[in-house]
Amino acid sequence: MSDNKVYKEGYRDGIKFALLAARTYGVSDEFIKRMEREYFGEDDETAVKLVYGETYLIYEKRNLKGMEIISGVAAQGFPAIVMSRDTKSSLKSFKNVKLAAITYDEALGGFNPTQLSQMQEYVISNLTEKGVLYIDCIDYIFSTSTSVQNVIKFLTVLKDKVLDKTGIFILSLNKDAIGKAELSMIEKEFKNTIKIKTD
Repeated sequence: MSDNKVYKEGYRDGIKFALLAARTYGVSDEFIKRMEREYFGEDDETAVKLVYGETYLIYEKRNLKGMEIISGVAAQGFPAIVMSRDTKSSLKSFKNVKLAAITYDEALGGFNPTQLSQMQEYVISNLTEKGVLYIDCIDYIFSTSTSVQNVIKFLTVLKDKVLDKTGIFILSLNKDAIGKAELSMIEKEFKNTIKIKTD
């Protein structure tokens, strides 16, 4: 590993820690924004730049890129709600993350995939201003639901609530696992696509 790469990684780690400390101690938004620009690297073409008040769609068969992104969000101290089938995620160790497992296994807590109204209420009651909502199991929810329209309505309501709070909504989706009509409806709601090189 080159000295330059080691320096860059150390520098980014320092900025990451400073961001977390700044949020903890209530430093001004302007200072935090400046550090965020520094952390994400305006000139880094590979960096995913998320914007408040936007929705994002990631096409992937597994939730690898989605989890990488939301883990980065969590590590920086942003408030986040994560709905995932990944019940062993390390995200549960973050105090700023509310992790809701989507599973039929009641022993794991969370919600079963048919409990759309309970999931919706959970998100609405826990959503904060400029919070991030991440869901990576919508294809699973579609497969267990008796009504496509109910799932679309669920997503639309959540999207509206997130945007009302000037938040960010990230949806990781295996587009091969749902129908074309469902995909078309989702794409109307989620305008930005995060491109990934590999899946």
